[in-house]
Amino acid sequence: MHPNDTTRTDRHDEVGSILSAASTRRLFILGSLALLAGCTTTRTSQDLPGVIWTKGATAPKARPTPSGMPVDDRGVIGRSTWAKGNPIPANMNRMVPVKRITVHHDGMDAFTSTSRSAAAARLERIRRSHLSRGPQKWGDIGYHYAIDPAGRVWECRPLTWQGAHVKNQNPGNLGILVMGNYDRQQVTVVQKKAIDAFISSKMRQYGVGRRDLHTHQELAPTACPGRSLQGFMVQARSSGTFG
Repeated sequence: MHPNDTTRTDRHDEVGSILSAASTRRLFILGSLALLAGCTTTRTSQDLPGVIWTKGATAPKARPTPSGMPVDDRGVIGRSTWAKGNPIPANMNRMVPVKRITVHHDGMDAFTSTSRSAAAARLERIRRSHLSRGPQKWGDIGYHYAIDPAGRVWECRPLTWQGAHVKNQNPGNLGILVMGNYDRQQVTVVQKKAIDAFISSKMRQYGVGRRDLHTHQELAPTACPGRSLQGFMVQARSSGTFG
């Protein structure tokens, strides 16, 4: 998961802590360093997003929606149900009309739990990990949506903001995370149905064709989204399942 907004850095909200909480913060930082979240691969250090805005650049004016079409997110679990912090608008670019979709895994440990609370906690771990990345700072979790092992769809980064998930190729790119590590686990039947239904709905909504539906490794040198998910995406796309 990697960004590139050639006009600004993705940076997190650096909040000073009081002395009594110093030891707790040190433990959290150590945990964050160990956390392999966000399309982790053997090239992790090279694949970290590098969102940079040039000096004097200004963000484009906000649009009602990225595509100019109504956003239909019926059945999607809202960001407010899991995120323990707000996005940082100053550290993100405005989204432009969606023209492509990219699928990822999170590359952490295998994740097969169908618990809603477990999925919410995992998303929050990823959000915190993204915010702590550098040297460029992030404004939120990098993906726009996530699909959990039970097939539930979660809202992640609001569509007002450009994602941070494919280095140099984020403008107009809708980022969809399938939670889990698909080098270590298999995509289930339930997940396949959810991936098919949700991605197809977004393709229709934004007018995205199958040639503009990608996986991360098709756009950048990474193992993401893992062998199992990559295999499913290739087969489903070639058979005309999506759309």
